[in-house]
Amino acid sequence: MINISRLYLGIENPSDRFRYHSDTGKGPIVVYNCTGKCSQNCLHCYSKTGLAGKELDTSQAKELLKELTVVKCPVVLFSGGEPLERQDIFQLLDFSHSLGLRTVLSTNGCLIDSPTAKKLADAGVNYVGISIDGTEKTHDDFRGVKGSFTAAINAVKFCKNANLKVGLRFTITNRNFNQIKDIFSLAAKLDIPRICFYHLILAGQAAKNNLKCTNQQTRQALNDILDCAKDYSAKGITEVLTVGNHADGPFILNRLKQGNSPLYEKTLDLLTKFGANKIGVKIFAIDPAGSVHPDQFWQNFSLGNITDKKLEDIFKNSLSIFKDKTIFAPQRCKKCLWLKICGTNMRFFGKDYKSQWLLEPDCFLNDDEITGVSNAEFACQNTKA
Repeated sequence: MINISRLYLGIENPSDRFRYHSDTGKGPIVVYNCTGKCSQNCLHCYSKTGLAGKELDTSQAKELLKELTVVKCPVVLFSGGEPLERQDIFQLLDFSHSLGLRTVLSTNGCLIDSPTAKKLADAGVNYVGISIDGTEKTHDDFRGVKGSFTAAINAVKFCKNANLKVGLRFTITNRNFNQIKDIFSLAAKLDIPRICFYHLILAGQAAKNNLKCTNQQTRQALNDILDCAKDYSAKGITEVLTVGNHADGPFILNRLKQGNSPLYEKTLDLLTKFGANKIGVKIFAIDPAGSVHPDQFWQNFSLGNITDKKLEDIFKNSLSIFKDKTIFAPQRCKKCLWLKICGTNMRFFGKDYKSQWLLEPDCFLNDDEITGVSNAEFACQNTKA
C-alpha cells in the first residue's frame, strides 16, 4: 500500500505509522476473508462470489483473532465475500476490538443502514472501506445489481452519521480507468478524506473477464490520481492510497523529479526504507476455512490452516521465498534501478512455488523511467537500502 498523499504531497496521516515507521515488534497485517457469501456478482472479484463454502465457526474464528494478538498483528481487515453476510460478524468485530486489534471492515455497503452503522461503531470498528467502481451505471454494471451504487452511497452517509471513519475503495480496470476524477469529485461531495485505489489482480472472477488495463491506461489512471490528490487536498481529501502495483513508487519518484519537487529526496528515503513488495512477509490473508495465503489474491496457494497449526507456527515456517520474490523476476526487472524500492509484482497461480512465476500486475514503467536516474542518485538509493 502506497500513500500518495504522503509521498507525493508530504501530507502525513495517522495510519502512516503502519507504513513509514520502524516495524520492530509489529507482526503482519492480516486480511480475514471471513465468508464467501455475497449477494453481488462483481466482474473483478478475486473470490468465488456467491459460494458459501466452508467457514470457521464462531469459536474457531475467535481463536484465530486471539492468535493474531500472539503474532502482534497491528491491523485485521474483515473482508469476504461480503463480511456483513456472516451471521456472527458483530460478535467477531466486538471480540476483535476487545483484544486491542485495530479492526477494519471492507464492504460493498449494501447491508449498511443506520442501525447497522451504529452497531459497527458500537463494536469498535476503526474504519469502514466501501467499494465504489465508478459512476452509477459503471458501478451497477460491475456489481450485477441495479441500485448497488445508491446503496453504497447511502452506506457512506450512514457511517458518517455514526461517527465512523469511512473511505472509498476503487479497483482500476479498463472500463473505469478514466473515471478517477469522478471518484474524487464524489468523495469531496460526500466529505470523505480517504480513497484507496486498487490495481486489478487477475485472480478469481477478474481472471475470467476482459478487464486488464493497458500500460497506457494504467499510466493515465496514475497521473489522474496524482493530479487529483493535489487538487483535492485543499478540499479535505488528504489520504489517497494505491494498492497492488509496486511500480507506483518509482512512478511517483519520476513525477517528483520531473517537477523538481523538494519532496524527492524525502520520498526516495521513505520508499527505500519502507517500500518494496511485502506480500507473504508483512501481509497475509486467511480465507473463510482458515487457510493462510501470502495475500488475499493468492488463494491458489496455502501456507497452512489454522485448524491444524498455530498461526505463529505457520508464519515462522512460511516459505522464505516470499522474502525475495525478485529472484523470479525477468531480466528487465533485474536491470531496473528501482528494483529494491519496488520488489517486483512477481507471483504464481499454480499449486506451489515451483509453478511459473509472472508479473501480476504488469510493470507499466517505460524504459526511460527504469534507467533514467543518474549513478549518483542510484548510489544514494543503494546505500540506504
